[in-house]
Amino acid sequence: MVSAVTAYVTFTVFSQMSVGALIAMVIADFLAKSKEDAKFFETGAWVCVPVAVIGLIGILSHEARPIQAMFTMINNVGSSLLSQEVLALTVFVILAVVYTAMWLLDPEYGSLKWFPVIPSIVGKLAVLRKPVGVLAALVGLAFPYVSAAAYLLPTLPSLNHPTTILFFYVTALLGGVTAVAAVLSLKYTMKKEGDEPLARMLWITMGISLVMVIVLAVGLFANTGMLEAAAETEVAQVAQEETLRGMLSGEYATLYMARWVVGVGLAFICAIALALPLTKKNMAMASMIAIVLFVFVLIGEIMGRTVLFGTNVPVGELLRDQLASVSALQTFYTGVGL
Repeated sequence: MVSAVTAYVTFTVFSQMSVGALIAMVIADFLAKSKEDAKFFETGAWVCVPVAVIGLIGILSHEARPIQAMFTMINNVGSSLLSQEVLALTVFVILAVVYTAMWLLDPEYGSLKWFPVIPSIVGKLAVLRKPVGVLAALVGLAFPYVSAAAYLLPTLPSLNHPTTILFFYVTALLGGVTAVAAVLSLKYTMKKEGDEPLARMLWITMGISLVMVIVLAVGLFANTGMLEAAAETEVAQVAQEETLRGMLSGEYATLYMARWVVGVGLAFICAIALALPLTKKNMAMASMIAIVLFVFVLIGEIMGRTVLFGTNVPVGELLRDQLASVSALQTFYTGVGL
């Protein structure tokens, strides 16, 4: 088994990135002006489903008996927010698999067009690919909210803020879109083809990245303010103070600052820097910057999510410590005859 923090970081970051990756492919679907453009974009379709699977493996790896845990989650959908989160991801992944298959099994340019029988069927249904993609994207856009709802609990004071929802959406759009852009850029550096479709995709990637990094920076400032504000209960206030201490001066302080430097600062610089080579149509340089941008984004999101979950102090943990202290005092007084 892996630690709870590692499991939740892996699950939330990669499952949310898969949503953004699918949205990026839907954008590419509409950007493709020819079969040649679609052939170039098709490689990006390999991102979404594997990334989602990594997320599912992450959450199940926290369980001693992952198969049993999976069935338990299914049975508890009506009462468990975590089960509802996994169910929402499962529905999204099913739609994503269908959409991805319609890319990869396209009879003209799909990577798996050699597969028997199925590509001919996919070819006849090609007109449905965009509607399926849009539907999957809409379901996917609901997933970060459902995911965040599992942590918006009074017993988790540091997570029970709107910024949790914001962080999850930033991960989806910033991480997923830059992941697809990086894969397409890597393809370009290897084959030196697809200048025009890649340029169109990178302009959109630059725009989304700039907006999301700015939103992320605002969210980080807002989150600090929310943790400093008065909580609903005294115990929740203590929990928030402990979280803030761990984030700004405790064991996670270095990681928190590194997230600002890498996931915000360097990511912002890379996004801005994309404009110059794109303007000059230097796709070799633009593709390299896009790859580096994704690396910074991924590192930043993993660090940020580690801080988010690692510094979280549940109310139950504080109450348990208080009860332990009371019990110790009672034992002491009993021992001295009081």
